Amino acid sequence: MVAEKVFHTPVLVNEVLEVLEPCIKDGTIVDGTVGGGGHTEAIARRIKESGARGLIVGLDVDPAAIKFAAERLKSFGCRVVDFDKRRQTVESEQELKKQLNREEMIFLVRTSYVNMAEVVKWLGVEPVTAVLMDLGVSSFQLEGARGFSFDHDGVLDMRFDSEGSYPTALEVLRRASEQDLKGWLRRYGEERFSGRIARKIYRHKERIRTSRELADLVRSVVPTRYVRKSLARVFQALRIVVNRELENVEAGFEAALRLLSPGGRLAVICYQSGEDRCFKDVYRRWKKAGEEGEGRRRLRLLSPKPIRPGAEEVKINPRARSARLRVVEVMV
Repeated sequence: MVAEKVFHTPVLVNEVLEVLEPCIKDGTIVDGTVGGGGHTEAIARRIKESGARGLIVGLDVDPAAIKFAAERLKSFGCRVVDFDKRRQTVESEQELKKQLNREEMIFLVRTSYVNMAEVVKWLGVEPVTAVLMDLGVSSFQLEGARGFSFDHDGVLDMRFDSEGSYPTALEVLRRASEQDLKGWLRRYGEERFSGRIARKIYRHKERIRTSRELADLVRSVVPTRYVRKSLARVFQALRIVVNRELENVEAGFEAALRLLSPGGRLAVICYQSGEDRCFKDVYRRWKKAGEEGEGRRRLRLLSPKPIRPGAEEVKINPRARSARLRVVEVMV
């Protein structure tokens, strides 16, 4: 439990294990957002207890997450593999398979879940019986100095991949027009004071350096009783823009549904309405195409209503309050 406090407390662990139970066999489970390794550890323990020979492939774009999870999961047999350098270090998939120690249960790869199919093929660990995607921001990120939270001062970075080459939150703000800012706050934050906040940020954007300075601008134009909710929405909207989250989430859902073997399950934990809408849109699109014989695989929704954390879990971990677990199965 110490490790969870250091990096992240996973939500809905028992519920995730329950919905993935039929998938913990001899196939591969992909954890598309390994974070601090909490869900991965619980799944690995269940595999070990069941005597199955299942494997887990854990993906994350954050190098700090991969490093932390590797230490946490080492007792299960865990190996970090370098996906970005695959073409320089491995001449063929066959050579890679010879290098892998199949006594290891977990492979950790620093990359986006958008690339899950390519990773699985590269590792040679098909079939995939389950994919888990926990879309929340980790406690480690929120409490760090990378600008994710208005409660902790730091540089306005907000990139999940802290070593990535794409623009930081500060660079995004500097390049944005007032209309850009207003649109982001409305679309990704559903912020009621989007106009006045966007105007204030735009007029002072050259002076912004840190998360505290951005938060102070928001506080200056929002009524006191709405400040914390507005701050949460502003920081959420900017984070979504920086990381292109909803585009990547949709691409990740699509990749998972194509990758899963018949009877396989996709379990998704959403925390905000945009992610949830994206899941439902992808499911409806695939369901319609499958029923009309357009080449898409047929799906079965196992969670007509989202699975939510119980009162006891929310009491222990207040950040779990907004979590919603949705599950879909690829039909045989």
